[in-house]
Parts: sequence; C-alpha cells; structure tokens
Amino acid sequence: MPRHADLIRFYAVLGSLEAILGGTRTLSDSNGRMSWPARGVYFFFEPGEMRSDTGIGPRVVRVGTQALKAGSRASLWRRLSQHRGITATDGGNHQGSIFRLLVGTAIKTRERLVEPVSWGVASDSGAAARSLGLTREQMLIAERPLEVRYSRFRE
Repeated sequence: MPRHADLIRFYAVLGSLEAILGGTRTLSDSNGRMSWPARGVYFFFEPGEMRSDTGIGPRVVRVGTQALKAGSRASLWRRLSQHRGITATDGGNHQGSIFRLLVGTAIKTRERLVEPVSWGVASDSGAAARSLGLTREQMLIAERPLEVRYSRFRE
C-alpha cells in the first residue's frame, strides 16, 4: 500500500479508537491516578498542527512506545510523566525526556535564546554540569526558565 494510503488508514484507525474511548487524553490533563495500561504506544498532537492531505483533523507530531518487552519494570505512565514534568512547579527534566529536549530546543530556536547553554549538552545533568564547569545546582537553576516555558507551552 502506498504511504499516502497508509496514513489515511492510520488516521482512520486513530479516529475509531477515539470514538471507542470517548475522546482523547491530553498530557496536561492526565495523571497517574487514571487507568493506564502498563505498556503501550502513545501519540502526541499539537494544537494548530493540522493534516494537509490525509483528511481533516490534527496531525500526529510524535509517536512513542514504552515498556513493550515482557517483564519490563518501566511503565507507560512513568514515561508520559517524564514528558509532562512536575505540575506543581512546572519543572521537569529534559535529560529524561527527548520530547522535552526537542520542544525546548525548538522554543530556544524560535525565541533566539542563548541560555541555557547546557540545554542538550549531555544525557544527564551531572555530566552536563561537569562539561560546562558548573555545579549541578547552578545548571539546574539556569535551565529552570526553559523547563517552565516547556511546561506552560504544552498546556
């Protein structure tokens, strides 16, 4: 089947699933007390990102999977919560969420931000801080405004 036809079928399946479930869940309205499968596939949509030639409606901007192997100790909600961040503080950890990293990088690019210089430097905050000659605390303080921007953007 050609790619275009596959995409049309994919969106039709998502539409059927949405109808069966009674709607979609948004990351900003989700929490760990909701009924979540232990593992699965998730799809992110972004407001304003619409499909152009595969029908009417929002376009999938990210596909992720979590805990697909039997016996995995990870969980789908734990992964989604990394993408979501800490709701009470609007904080988060872009080293633990490639989605946070990519969206934060896009915000930096769009707004022509130079800071924080540590954004995306290493896969963990300790290594990033060491590579920049900062303490971990200094680096986290410098990254906080962009982590908050991400958290508020996804609402």
